[in-house]
Amino acid sequence: MSQVLTFLASLFRPRGVRVTIRLDHSGVGAHLIWTIVNGGDSPVTIERLVFHGAHHSSAEIPLPRPRTIAPQAQSLIAIDGDWNLLGAHDIAAVDAGGREHKPPHRQLVAAQERLRQAIDRRRAAPSSARDFLHGAADLAFGVMILGLGFFMLMWMIATG
Repeated sequence: MSQVLTFLASLFRPRGVRVTIRLDHSGVGAHLIWTIVNGGDSPVTIERLVFHGAHHSSAEIPLPRPRTIAPQAQSLIAIDGDWNLLGAHDIAAVDAGGREHKPPHRQLVAAQERLRQAIDRRRAAPSSARDFLHGAADLAFGVMILGLGFFMLMWMIATG
């Protein structure tokens, strides 16, 4: 009976390497989390991550230590969410054999949109009254210093 269940389970088990991505949080310092699942019968070694951009450009991030994923196991890789992610048209985890394993495109688009919203929100954040007062004080102090410098320059010219 257990052999029949094992056989049926093996029929429904996904084969090959599956990659999914997500951002761990929105905002500055977000990390792109890669979940790499080895559904095959032999180990897979992931050596680098690649970001394909416009005009056939690409950025590669070599892993400090290649990740060997045992059969029916998974590995998590976290990298900083940066401009490589925002400019990528396609991304992939590359194994030792040079094969690219790509996440679903909709996950890439969702991660990019989430990161863009975090950047836009940070730039357009409303200032507080305290920030306004500090800025106004800095401006007044700067005008006072420039005025004093101009007055001293004119004094030197007039009495010089």
